[in-house]
Amino acid sequence: MAPKNSQDYGRRLIPQILDDVAAVDPDRIVYSVAHFVDGCRDFRHITARSFARAVDKTAWWLQSQVAASSTIQPLGYIGPHDLRYILLAYGAVKAGCSALYLSPKNNVEGALAVLKAAKCDVWVNPSEQHQLSPLVEGFLQQRPMKVLQLPSVDELLDAESTHPFPYTKTFEEAATEPFCMLHTSGTTGVPKPISWTHALVGTMDAVRLLPSVKGDGGLPPWTSIWHKGDTIYSSFPMSHGAGIIMDILMPSLFDLRCVLGPAGVLPNMNLVESLAEHAGIDIWSLVPSLVDELGETPDVLAKLEKSKFICASGGPVSPDIAAKVNEVIRVLNLTGTTEGLFIGNLIVPREDWLWFAFHPWSGFEFKEIEPGVFEHWVHRNEHWELFQGIFQTFPDKKSVNLKDLYVKHPTKPDLWAFKGRSDDVVVLSNGYKISPLSLESFISTHQEIEGCLVIGSGKRQAGLLIETKSTAQKDVELFDSIWAMVEKAIEQSTSKVQLHRSFVTFAEPDKPFIRTDKGTIKRAATLNLYSDYIERFYQSREEGSDDVIIDTSSVETIIDSLREVLGSSLPAIYDASLDADFFELGLDSLFVFQAVNSIRGALGLQDKLAPRHVYANPTLAKFAAVLAKLHKEAKKNAVLAKEAAPDESSYIKEAMRQHSLRAPIKLNAFDYVNPNHYMGLNLYFPLRPDVSPQDAFAHLQAGFARALQLIPALDGKMMFASDNEIGYKKGDLLVTIPPFPPMTPAGRRFPTPRQLVYKDWSDTLPSFEDLRKGGFLPSAAKDDFLLPCETFPSYPADIVVARANFVRGGCILSANFHHCCLDGIGVMVALRTWAESCRFVAGDQKATCDWLDPESFNHSLPEILHEVEGQVRPVHEIDPGTWGFLPFLRPEGDSQQNTVNGISHETSNGNSNGMNEQCKRKKTLPTPPVWNHKMIWPPLPDPAGRCLKTTTFLISPDNVAKLKQDVAADPEARGITSISDLVQAFFWRIAIRARYRVATEIHGQTIGSDELSILELPIDGRPYYSSHLPATYMGSMLILNRPNMPVRELCSPTTSIGQVACILREAASRITPNLVHDAFTLLQTLPNYDRFSLADMGLDSMHAMISNMILFQTSDICFGDGFFDNGGFPDTLRPQIERGNRRFRFLVIYPLRPDGGIELVLGTLPDELDMLRRDEEVIKYAQLIDC
Repeated sequence: MAPKNSQDYGRRLIPQILDDVAAVDPDRIVYSVAHFVDGCRDFRHITARSFARAVDKTAWWLQSQVAASSTIQPLGYIGPHDLRYILLAYGAVKAGCSALYLSPKNNVEGALAVLKAAKCDVWVNPSEQHQLSPLVEGFLQQRPMKVLQLPSVDELLDAESTHPFPYTKTFEEAATEPFCMLHTSGTTGVPKPISWTHALVGTMDAVRLLPSVKGDGGLPPWTSIWHKGDTIYSSFPMSHGAGIIMDILMPSLFDLRCVLGPAGVLPNMNLVESLAEHAGIDIWSLVPSLVDELGETPDVLAKLEKSKFICASGGPVSPDIAAKVNEVIRVLNLTGTTEGLFIGNLIVPREDWLWFAFHPWSGFEFKEIEPGVFEHWVHRNEHWELFQGIFQTFPDKKSVNLKDLYVKHPTKPDLWAFKGRSDDVVVLSNGYKISPLSLESFISTHQEIEGCLVIGSGKRQAGLLIETKSTAQKDVELFDSIWAMVEKAIEQSTSKVQLHRSFVTFAEPDKPFIRTDKGTIKRAATLNLYSDYIERFYQSREEGSDDVIIDTSSVETIIDSLREVLGSSLPAIYDASLDADFFELGLDSLFVFQAVNSIRGALGLQDKLAPRHVYANPTLAKFAAVLAKLHKEAKKNAVLAKEAAPDESSYIKEAMRQHSLRAPIKLNAFDYVNPNHYMGLNLYFPLRPDVSPQDAFAHLQAGFARALQLIPALDGKMMFASDNEIGYKKGDLLVTIPPFPPMTPAGRRFPTPRQLVYKDWSDTLPSFEDLRKGGFLPSAAKDDFLLPCETFPSYPADIVVARANFVRGGCILSANFHHCCLDGIGVMVALRTWAESCRFVAGDQKATCDWLDPESFNHSLPEILHEVEGQVRPVHEIDPGTWGFLPFLRPEGDSQQNTVNGISHETSNGNSNGMNEQCKRKKTLPTPPVWNHKMIWPPLPDPAGRCLKTTTFLISPDNVAKLKQDVAADPEARGITSISDLVQAFFWRIAIRARYRVATEIHGQTIGSDELSILELPIDGRPYYSSHLPATYMGSMLILNRPNMPVRELCSPTTSIGQVACILREAASRITPNLVHDAFTLLQTLPNYDRFSLADMGLDSMHAMISNMILFQTSDICFGDGFFDNGGFPDTLRPQIERGNRRFRFLVIYPLRPDGGIELVLGTLPDELDMLRRDEEVIKYAQLIDC
C-alpha cells in the first residue's frame, strides 16, 4: 500500500512521508547500519515503524529541552556519522526547530560566522562525548549557548512505548520553513548558513514530474533510474549537502533503503569492498577521490559490476580514471549547489558520462566569457517553484551567476563538461587564464600526493604547490616521479598549460592544505595560508641572476654557459648542435623572459638585452655571438662613460628629477570635467608575415616599459586624496606613482608592465584581412571582447589598462585610459610616446621622444599659467552663462551678483532673475540650456533594461561632396563650407529625428514647441588657454559647447542642414580665451564635485553628445616596421563606445577614411533604427553598413 500523498510530488513534507510509510508498511526496512568487527559483517536493520518512533522520541526530547518559541530555532550539531544526524533532522522539524549541521573542518572564526548569521543559540552535543572538541570549545568560549546532551542511538531507538508526535502542518504552512540548515563551504570567504526549506526539498521530489519537451534531447530526468526498494550507500558526511540528500532526502522521497557505514570508520576502499560483498548496494554515492581510487583498484571495482550505478557529485573526478569505472559500472555524473540542490540534470548516454545535460525548464544559460569557455547562469522562469530550487533560497533574485565554468561538447551542442570555477581560474600577468581543476585532479592521483594547487595569479609563470603524504620522502626520485606525472597531465590537458620543473614546490609539513568536508581543497583559504610562501617562492625564481654565471672569455665559453642557463627548462639544449633552433627544440616564450632576465643580471646588460634578441637569433651560435657583441659594447660604453662622467652634482640633479617625477600628482579643476571612467581605443595593426604574435607582444611590452620610464605617471593609479590634506575638497583625486627603482649591483631594474596583457584570438575572431575587407566594423570585434574592463572603476584605478589581441595576420591593440587624468589629446600623446618608444627599443636611435615636453604631465600648469598670466577674475565679474559650458551645475543655493557695465543682476543656477533689458543686450553668453538634471555618476543603466545597438552609417566620398554642394546652394547656410560642421549638423539631426518620430508616431507622445534638443560638443581648450602651455600637455583641458534647438524645429523638413550647421558655427564662435579661463575660475570655486550633470545621460531624452574625430589621423602613431606592416602605422583607429549603450546617448564621428568617406557611429533602439532606415535624408546621403 502506497502512502496516501505519494502522488503530490513536490508538495510533500518529509516527516509526514515517514509517518505514512510507518502506518501502511511498518516492517519495511528504511535504514541498515553496518557493524563490522573482527571480520564479522553484520547490519542493524531499522524498520519504518522503529524509525518513526525514534523520530518521535527525539522530538519529545527536544521539546522538553528547548523553550517554546514563535520562530523556528536552529540547533547546532556536529557528531559521529550515525543515525542521530537523521533523527535530529526529523525530530527537530516536528519540535518546531531546525538542525544546523556544522562542518567539523571549520575553524572557530568560520563556525562563529555561521552560528551568528543563523542566530543559533542552542548546541546539541553527543552525550558520549564528555570532552568537547577543540572547535566546539573554541566557539563556545566566544558565544554563550545552551548545550544539550543528545542521547545515544540505542537510547533513541528504544522507543516502543513512545507516543506519536503529531506533525500536522500543511505544505503551504511549512513551505518556507527550514527542513534543516547547512552552510557554504567557505572556499571563497567565511561560510554562510543556507536554509533548506521544505519547498526547496520539494524540488527534489518534483524532478520526476519534468515532462519531455523540445530541447531535452529525448533524455530522461536523473531520478528516472532511482526505483522503490533500491539500496543506496553514500560516503559523504552528513555535514555536507550530498550526505543529507543521499542519506535523508532520497531514501524518503524515492522509497530507498539506506545503508550507513560503521560509525567512526572513514569511507575507504576496504569499506567499499565489504559493502559491495555484503550489503547489496544498488546505488553508490561516492566522493570524487573514492571514484578515482576505485578506478585504480580493479579488483574492488569488479565487485561493483552488479550495482546499478555510481552517483558522482561534489566535485570533478579524474576523466581518464573515472572512465575505467564507467566501463564496469555506469557513472551518473550530477552537478548541483548547496543553495539550489540538483536542478534539471538529465541522464546522458553512458559513453557521455563526463558530460552534463539539462532540462530546458532549468532556466540555465551558458554565457561565453572567453573562446570555448562558458559561465553558468540560471534565470527564473514560470516553473521555478517546482524545478528551480535556487529561487526558493534566493526568492528576490531573477538571475543567479553560479560561477561554474563549462566547455561545450564538440559535436553534441546540448552537452556540457565542467571546467572549473570562475573564482578558481589562475590568471597570469600576461592575461593567460588557466582552469586548474583537471590538471590538479590528474596530478593528485600520484600515490605520494595528498593534493596540489596550480599557483601564479598575477605572475608571468604558473607554478605548482604540492602537498605530499606524510610518509613521502622528498628526494630526487620522488620529484622525478611527480614531474613525470606533471608532464603527462600537461600532455593530456585540453588547454595549453606551461609548467616548468623549476616552478614546482612542496608544501610545508606543518601547514596542511585546508579542506572541506568532502575532502576538496579550500583554494582561497589555502592560498591565503601560503601567500607569503608563494611570494618568496616567486622571488627566488625571478632573482635567478644570482645563480647564473656567464663566462665571457670567448664565444665558446658563452655557449657552454648558455647550455647551463637554458638546460633547466630545455634539456635538449645540452646535446644540441650550435645551429639547432631553440624553439624547434621546445623553448617557449614564457621561459624566454626568465632566461633573458637572468642573463641581463649576470652581464649587467639591463635594457640592452631583450627577448627580441633571442627570437632573432634562436641558436646557440647566433645568440652567443650577440651576447659577446653586447657585452663588448657594454664594457666599451662603461669606459667611455667613466671618462666622460659628469660631476656628482649632475647625478644628484638627475636623481632628484626622477624622484620628483614620481611624487603624487594632485589633479586640477579642469580634470574633473571628465568624471571617473575609462576612455578606450582600438588600434588595428597588420603583422608582418615573418613575425609571430609572441614577438610582436614582446615588442609592444618593451616599448610600453620605456614609455612608462618617460612618463612615470602612466604607471600610476588614480585614487582619492586624503581628507586630512590642507585645502581638501570632497572628491579630490590624485595620481600615485610607483617609486623610482633602487640601484642594485646588477643595475636599476624596472618591473615588467602589469597593464598590458596578451590574448590570442586566432581561432575565434576573423583574420586581419577579413576584418580589413569588412571595414573594421564594430560588430566584427566587440569592445568588451577585446578589452573586458570595469568602465567606471573603483579606486585605486590604473591609469592605463591594455590588451594586445592577436588575430591571424594582425593585432588589435586595445587600451583604456583614465579620462579624469587624460583627455583625448592626452591619450594621443601617450599613444605617440608608446609608439615611438617601440621604435627606439627596436634600434631606431632617432626615436627619442624629444618632442615630449618634460612638463607634459604636470597637472599644476593650468593653475600656474592662469595666475601668472593675470587671468584670475572675481566670480561676480564672470558671465553666469559660462556655467553652460561646464558639466557642473551652479552650487545649490549659490546666488551670483553679476555686474555688467555698472548694471547688476542676480542669477541662480544660470538663469536670469529680473535682468533688465540693457543688461540682456550687454550679456555676451546665452543663458545655459535647461534639461532634466541627473546627478548620479556613473549614470544608472536604463531602468527598463534596454541596451542600444551599435550602428554605423557611411557617408561615401561622393555623398560628402553632394552634401557640401547642397548646403552651398542653401541661402540659409550663410556660406558655411566646413565639412566638420556639416557632418555634425547632419548627424545630430538624423539621430534626434529618429527618436522624435518613435516618441510621437509609435508612443503617442507630445513634444512641446519649446522643448529643446541639446548637443554637447567637447571642445579642446588648449588653443585658447596660453601659448606657454606645452602642446603635449596631457591633462584635461575640455569644456562643453552646448548648441541647442527646439526639437520640433531641428526635426522639421522645413529646417535645412545648413541652418543647423549655422547654429553650430554660431555656438563655436563663443569659445574664446576669456571663456576658457572663466570656466577654470568657476571650476575652482566648486565646493565639491557632486553636482555633475550631462544632458546626454539616460536613453529617453532628446539630447546627445558627439565626439568628433573627423580630422584626427594616425600618421603620428608609428610603432615601427620591424614587426608591423603598413610601416608600423595602424590601419585604423576605433573608439570604444559600446560601454555606454545602457547609459548615454553618445555619437562618434570616426577619423576621415583614406578615400574621403566618413563613418558615423551611434547606439540605436530597434524602432529608432527602423526610422533611420526610412529617413529620406539618411537615404540621400548615408548608407547603413553595420548594426
